[in-house]
Amino acid sequence: MAPIIEISSGRPFNLTTGGNDNFQFVSSGGRPSAVPSGSPTTACGTAPVASKFSPTGFFQEPCFADLTPQQLASPNALLLLDGTLGRDAGVSPYTVFNDLRVSRRLYFGERINMDAMVDMFNLANKFNVAAVNVLWTNAGQPTAAYDPRQFQFALKVNW
Repeated sequence: MAPIIEISSGRPFNLTTGGNDNFQFVSSGGRPSAVPSGSPTTACGTAPVASKFSPTGFFQEPCFADLTPQQLASPNALLLLDGTLGRDAGVSPYTVFNDLRVSRRLYFGERINMDAMVDMFNLANKFNVAAVNVLWTNAGQPTAAYDPRQFQFALKVNW
C-alpha cells in the first residue's frame, strides 16, 4: 500500500473589474474599491456589490466622472482609478488530494512474475476547486474543478 495525502491552503487571486474604466486599456488591470454599506451609485452607473472578499462587505468600481478637476489635473489621476483593494485579496478554497496505490507481486516460477496494481485518485471524492471567477461581481465562484474519484488498474509481467 502506498498512500499519498496532500492538503493545501487556498491560493490567492486578484479581483478585477473586467473593464478598462481606469484608462489602462487592459481588462485585467482594474481593481474595485472597498466601500461602506449604503454607498451611492457612481456617476458611471455602478452600484455597490456585496462580496465576502471586501473588508467592508461591499465593492464598487471607481468612476472617472466622480473625480474633481483638481484630482484629474494631478499626476496621480490614474492611480485614483485603480480602486482601493490590494492585489491578491481573494483566496480560493483549500484542496485535499488523497490517492492510494495497492499492489501485489505474484510469482509464476523462478524467472516470471506479475505485478497487479490498483491506483485510486481522489479517494474521498472531495470537490476540489481548480480555478475561480476573478471578476469582482462574481468573485470566488468555481469555474473549474480537479478530477473526481478515479480508478486505474494495471497488470505488469516481468521475465
